[in-house]
Amino acid sequence: MEPQKKTLIFADRDGTITKDENYYLGSNENWKEQIEFLPGVVEGIRLLNQISNHYFFIVTNQSGVALRGGRFDLLTEERMHEVNKYIIEKLNEKELTINGYFACPFVDNKYVEKAQKKGRELNSEYISDSHPDLKPKPGMINNALKSLNLQKEDCLIFMIGDRASDVETGINAGGIGILIESSKTKELGDKEKVEKMKNTFVARDFLHATDYILNILNEDNN
Repeated sequence: MEPQKKTLIFADRDGTITKDENYYLGSNENWKEQIEFLPGVVEGIRLLNQISNHYFFIVTNQSGVALRGGRFDLLTEERMHEVNKYIIEKLNEKELTINGYFACPFVDNKYVEKAQKKGRELNSEYISDSHPDLKPKPGMINNALKSLNLQKEDCLIFMIGDRASDVETGINAGGIGILIESSKTKELGDKEKVEKMKNTFVARDFLHATDYILNILNEDNN
């Protein structure tokens, strides 16, 4: 009898777990007050926590670390980690299990071009077109697998996010990408991009994404 596969669920942070109003969480002194969990997140993670042999991680690109000047000088790598740990602490207080997080402070030159058009300055230390952790590259998921001493082949991988790059990250890791529509999704036309990809699902909210994952696992076990 083949051993049961582990279920690894990865979720983007801003716009997926927490409300995203272009806060760049951590770039203001009152960042803790800006944290608000989106509808269905707490209930969804609670249901996902009931899956046997499962792990749940937050994986997030944090481009604000690469910006500099004004309020962005507050958003250091150290602050980035502080914010992620605080969010997990708040979820733990709701008796939810989060197995960890992975965050990428790097940006590519495409991002740099857009940021400069907005008059923003960047720290060259964080500019890299080839960094393996920058979504949609699957580096952060690979890091999670290494931390658990697991191989992709032994896992069912799901990636939930509000951007096409989140979905692509899941696909690039050999898993299923789930898009949750946010205002940013609509603004960037990401739903239309995702609908052309394979191994994807478009969900109304986090709870709908959770239902989809549970249905897939039920089918897999029958």
